Amino acid sequence: MFDVKKILSRSWHVLWNYRVLWVFGFILALAAGGGNFTGSSNYSFSGNDVRTPGSQTQGDWEGLQGDTFAEIVNDGLRQAREGLQMLQEKFPVEFELGIAAVITFFVVAILFGILVAILRYVAETSTIRMVNEYEDTGVKVGFRQGWTYGWTKDAWRLFGVNLVVHLPVLGLFVVLGLVAWRIFTALMDGVEATIISNVIAGIGLSFLAIFVTLAVMAVLYVLRDFAWRMIVLDGMRAMESLRMAWNLALRQWRNVGVMWLVMVGLKIAWGIAFIVLVIPLLIVSIITAAAGVAAALIPTLLTAGITSLFAVPDYWPWIFAGIVGLPFFFVVAFSPILLVGGWGAIFESSVWTLTYRELKALETMQVEDDEIIETEEANGE
Repeated sequence: MFDVKKILSRSWHVLWNYRVLWVFGFILALAAGGGNFTGSSNYSFSGNDVRTPGSQTQGDWEGLQGDTFAEIVNDGLRQAREGLQMLQEKFPVEFELGIAAVITFFVVAILFGILVAILRYVAETSTIRMVNEYEDTGVKVGFRQGWTYGWTKDAWRLFGVNLVVHLPVLGLFVVLGLVAWRIFTALMDGVEATIISNVIAGIGLSFLAIFVTLAVMAVLYVLRDFAWRMIVLDGMRAMESLRMAWNLALRQWRNVGVMWLVMVGLKIAWGIAFIVLVIPLLIVSIITAAAGVAAALIPTLLTAGITSLFAVPDYWPWIFAGIVGLPFFFVVAFSPILLVGGWGAIFESSVWTLTYRELKALETMQVEDDEIIETEEANGE
């Protein structure tokens, strides 16, 4: 019988009694939060902020008719180009260094993302194998041995499975991009009926695409969790593991569905609890910020020293140094938040590892029962 309570209880036990896993959980939390760079901008306009011909006394659509919208776009691009040219002519050295700083930022972001991604899949592999071994033998290994468990070709296979699973997200961005382009071209044409129809159709298609993608990803994430364990524990290849995970989910759809619903509820509860914990964790992060400064000190000074060898203004070496040193600072300064986030990651990983073990055991028992029934029927004949 599939025992959800037992799985959750054992996962909780593993979390608090196998504390070496916290290190790998820290890495998983860093990959979930620090491995992605996002930004947002807020703009507010009043009724008189942007004026277009005829828009002061006519409706909004009339201001977009004809070539008005195209002219606005072209004027904006022209002004941006002229502004950059003026900066380049007036401050040639600062302009070139600013471009170099932007490039440096993106290079550091990309390198940091690659490093975190590598650590993420090694940590995933290590966690799965360590939890499985702990359940089999009760043996707890140290960090070095746990790292050895993860530093294998299985980590690359986990990456391959995750890449395949996220293909629908790529498709969603393609659809949204095409919708945005279609609306943009309609605005450029300036025909009111075309604009309205394209906006309505675009919004409807976008919501439908998002809904379908979310539903598909919910299924694919469950398959991914099983496929990862088939790779690590059973030695399967990436595509084979996905196919076998699909077959397992079909055979055990009731048990898998129940566990998925339980995990959705736990994630919601954990999200609320984490929000409550963020404020005290941020207070603790003020203390760990000193350690963050110490961690960032060496790379920051090295970068400033190397940059100062070139003929640049005095403050620019410190701009480049700050770009390089900030990742080190943030990782250490916000380590309390990452640690707590890692607890949730380890618990979730343990739940799915134990769920996979339980489903395998159930299927083995079912096969044995079928063999016994077949033997008894054969003997009876």
